[in-house]
Amino acid sequence: MTDFVVEERPERPWVGVSITGELAHWGRVNAHVPQIYAALAAAGGIPLGGPVYQYHRMKTAADPMDITVSVPVAVCIELGEGYETGVLPAGRYLVARPEGGPDVLDRVHGEMWQWASVQGLDLAIEERADGIHWQARTEQFLTDPETEPDRSKWAVEVAYLLS
Repeated sequence: MTDFVVEERPERPWVGVSITGELAHWGRVNAHVPQIYAALAAAGGIPLGGPVYQYHRMKTAADPMDITVSVPVAVCIELGEGYETGVLPAGRYLVARPEGGPDVLDRVHGEMWQWASVQGLDLAIEERADGIHWQARTEQFLTDPETEPDRSKWAVEVAYLLS
């Protein structure tokens, strides 16, 4: 079982690209990561860590989902056409930091939902006909794949905003 904590967090600025993507074609989603870092560098911005995947709407893992691929920054900086800026909202977050990279995420998300329910924690979501709409659900990769090619050693942070 993964360890979970509840953390109070300030707003977190980001730059990125919002898209609709599918797990079956995740390479199309990931293709935005180097583009965002390159645009940020060209604009003189400094990233504050690894990429953050923000999930906004999801029905099932097989369905298209609305997602923002982003990079955390100290302050929002305009990168030009096709890029967005925003902030992850301040608040209380349920957080897990498992090792195992993308291969453990399905299990970790299931455990987080179960743990939140047992603890009486409400996730900041709205259930609609087209899926679950998240106020803030993120996965941030903490390990650079360039320096650690073994996916089983990658650390990732999963965070859900609580109501």
